[in-house]
Amino acid sequence: MKDLSQIRVEIDQVDDQIKELYLKRMGLAEEVANQKKQTGKGVTDIERENAVVYRLAKDLPDNMKLYLKELYSTIFNTGKAYQSTIIGKSSQTINKLEEILKGDLENFPITASVACQGIKGANSGVATHKLFPVSDIIYFRDFDGVFNAVEKGFCEYGVLPIENSTAGSVSEVYDLMKKHNFYIVRSIRVRIDHCLCAKEGADIKNIKKVISHSQALSQCQDYLKNLKVETESCENTAVAGKKVADGDDLTVAAICSYDCAEAYGLKVLDKSVQDNLNNFTRFICISKELKIFSGADRISVMTSLSHKPGSLNAILARFSALGLNLTKIESRPIANSEFEFMFYFDFEGNVKDIEVKNVISELENGSDKFVFLGSYKEIL
Repeated sequence: MKDLSQIRVEIDQVDDQIKELYLKRMGLAEEVANQKKQTGKGVTDIERENAVVYRLAKDLPDNMKLYLKELYSTIFNTGKAYQSTIIGKSSQTINKLEEILKGDLENFPITASVACQGIKGANSGVATHKLFPVSDIIYFRDFDGVFNAVEKGFCEYGVLPIENSTAGSVSEVYDLMKKHNFYIVRSIRVRIDHCLCAKEGADIKNIKKVISHSQALSQCQDYLKNLKVETESCENTAVAGKKVADGDDLTVAAICSYDCAEAYGLKVLDKSVQDNLNNFTRFICISKELKIFSGADRISVMTSLSHKPGSLNAILARFSALGLNLTKIESRPIANSEFEFMFYFDFEGNVKDIEVKNVISELENGSDKFVFLGSYKEIL
């Protein structure tokens, strides 16, 4: 019986042979790419891929067929990634981007009129002041109002929460992305430090109800459980703070920021009441116009994928083959459809790079529901 070291020696020998054959195959893939470039034929040929897998798998034992299919799925994807760099691709989005990239990219502005959800003291306002040190903030009751304000040109920019490190994605914002036309031009991560606040004269021992935004209540659920209080959700943490300030009930408290407590003259009963002290919310800054500012190194897109096995894996393999780091994947069901989803991808990359252009073009040309959301920089 062979020992492990001897088996590994033989595996190394086989791997050397596979490497040489793989390089030979990629050389042939290059020849195919040059042919396709001349004829205008697309990189992907599903019928050819299926025929290759069927031919190779038909004489294999059943327990090996699926493994071979998985192996060749990877080989096909790396081959197509290589062919794409040779052929180059184009789409409506790439044409728009190339027009923008003809000139020098401007620095991100420090002054702007900005739409935010909530009222004075909201965390969106804090994020806005970090993005635009000199800003005219107009607050709206809900997220839809922010999108509308930007889409109709009432405000130049909008700032919206997109995800929290503890509570996850803000699903309402993701859903509204499908409804409105906009582009992401910046994103920022803001540390969220929740405080338990009430009117002057209140005592934490007498608090019976705590009100706040549902995300904030979720982020403080262990603390609230120990406090043994009733909870009530409202539109925004700042709205909660204002309600408590406007009322006269000393048994009601709000979970809001320290800035909000100062704005409405509330007493801070307890600080840092979130369950996870490493609590951050990511905000996106949106614009009606497609703008790319200096330093942009992150890209967001959304697209539908066909409802069949391996469709998502094929996309992920393309990113992997090109060395593009995916930082976020989110899926949302498409209304009035059966098992069809929109996928949101955030990935690191420069829109000037050919690999990035090829991925964007392939996604756009391969879907009837593709949206380029923006190329931007994230501020930490």
